[in-house]
Amino acid sequence: MKKVFSLVKFFSKSLFKEKATTLFILLAVIMIIIALGLSDIDIARKYKLLEDVLLTSQMFLLHVAALFYAFDFLQKERTLGLFVLPLSTGLSRRGYLLGQFLTIMFMVFTIFVSFFMIDSLLLYLLEKEFVYQVLWQLFLYTLSAILLSFFIILFSNFVSLMNSVIYSVALFFIGNGLDEFYVYAHYIKKEQFLEKLSTLFYYLIPNFSYFDKQAQVVNRALIAKDEFFLYPVIYFFILAVLIFLVSYMKYRIRVLRFGE
Repeated sequence: MKKVFSLVKFFSKSLFKEKATTLFILLAVIMIIIALGLSDIDIARKYKLLEDVLLTSQMFLLHVAALFYAFDFLQKERTLGLFVLPLSTGLSRRGYLLGQFLTIMFMVFTIFVSFFMIDSLLLYLLEKEFVYQVLWQLFLYTLSAILLSFFIILFSNFVSLMNSVIYSVALFFIGNGLDEFYVYAHYIKKEQFLEKLSTLFYYLIPNFSYFDKQAQVVNRALIAKDEFFLYPVIYFFILAVLIFLVSYMKYRIRVLRFGE
């Protein structure tokens, strides 16, 4: 594991040097300024619009960051042959692949920590309380973004890098609409074929809607603790482990070449 963490440190340093990391933080600050400009608008309750804008913008930035870091890392791996160095020093393919996953996870969490610190201070100063619901929703969006990057790594072992991004983004959007499709099929349309199809999709396609409780959060609607805290985290770990195992099954027999 020491070699793996050394690898993560080495890769993270190269990604930190990218100007995009600074850009993500600057964009977050700009969105905070915009949100503050809207904070006097009282819709149902004060600061509701502020929280909505903060979460929406930071959700977008977290997922863009996940896409960028996964794409940038894998692109460098192919063009610069990053896999040669660790594999030539005795690190196993499993260790190297684990280093990939942990590096991307660490980079996305770095963006999350920046947002968390800013939001914690801002919301506490304005609302005079620790708004844990909003901050937890930010954490759930971080888990969603990490899974998106993991899927890019998974698909990149089977198809080209650009196609892996396209497939991952498509899966993300489909996964975010599963709840709505389930409700439509079972409670609005009530058509047997659609009900069976929505149930099949609900359990077979990665359900990113598990991580999106923003509407309930900003409206301070009651959310079951299991649904809000326990289920998304367990679902993340189960899916992350499955993605890693499938990736490793392919990666251990993959022919590693420059510029592929």
